Amino acid sequence: MPLPYKISTLLYVFNEQGQALLLQRTKEPNLGLWSPCGGKLQTDIGESPYDCAIREAQEELGITLSHNDLHLVGIISEHGYEGTAHWLMFLFEVKPPINQLPPPNEEGSFAFFDKADIPNLKLPQTDSEMIWQLVWEHRGGFFSAHCHCLEEGKNTWTLEESIKGGVNKISEPVKTNPKTPFWNESEKDSQTLSDINAPKEMAIDLETHHYFMGEAIKLASRAAKEGEVPVGAVIVKDGKIIARAYNQVELLKDATAHAEMLALTQAQAAVVDWRLTDCVLYVTKEPCPMCAGAIVHTRLSLVVYGAPDPKAGAAGSTMNLLQSTTLNHRCPIVSGVRIEECRRLLKSFFLDKR
Repeated sequence: MPLPYKISTLLYVFNEQGQALLLQRTKEPNLGLWSPCGGKLQTDIGESPYDCAIREAQEELGITLSHNDLHLVGIISEHGYEGTAHWLMFLFEVKPPINQLPPPNEEGSFAFFDKADIPNLKLPQTDSEMIWQLVWEHRGGFFSAHCHCLEEGKNTWTLEESIKGGVNKISEPVKTNPKTPFWNESEKDSQTLSDINAPKEMAIDLETHHYFMGEAIKLASRAAKEGEVPVGAVIVKDGKIIARAYNQVELLKDATAHAEMLALTQAQAAVVDWRLTDCVLYVTKEPCPMCAGAIVHTRLSLVVYGAPDPKAGAAGSTMNLLQSTTLNHRCPIVSGVRIEECRRLLKSFFLDKR
């Protein structure tokens, strides 16, 4: 039975001057465009991404590599690329510098380019608007991202993981403008991920965060209707929600009755343990120091939040208690999920109060 998506590898090769080696393709799907060398996995023989990268290096570059010569810098999934296919791409940085220009082959001809020259080349759309930017930012680290390819040439990107120099970074999903290369900081589209429902038949679902944050948003809306600061939270274990809560400070006359705190108590009762090591917290606003401390003590495996709190956020805005090296647990963070909806709830609530 064939896979519902296509798998490929891309090789990011650099010379000693830091120039990138690109191939001007003579075949579809990127005919006439400049891209890194690479190709599709031979899944019929069980080829791994690393083995595919080594094979492509031999066939296209004429060089022999080992697994140790490759660094997996990124994984990208593209849903509905050009309206025809789903792709899963493994991006490898070749560690040894390659200074000699490979000869032309049936796939195309090669050239080295400075970083500043690449945006002026004819590139595949997804390379131009996001992929090259992510690669430059994460050389020596790792990222994973999802591209939801929409109609009329528009794409929405979600950065799922960002590790630069071994430090986990908090990154907001961004909605890109295909006419504006993402690496052009002066023109970068400032819009963030909007409410987009991925088709249910998607084979590789990297948008689960979107769904569970939606459940937290429903709870935050309920809090607003009851005169509470609109923050909602859910806790998920094994793909199922085991706790739901929203702010109830005014109702309970309890300053500690934040959505996160109430949800943590529910979840501990559900698993019959104070440890929540296999659980994920989704909350519409960045946790405060109190909640962040409780999250660390309960050993949550991941925290996903919507809107940042620039005044009291303890997950990266003013401090980062969730990843403090002095504490005995560090919790990974994903930020900016459905950020605009979460922000609107908070702004609307406080405007009404004024």
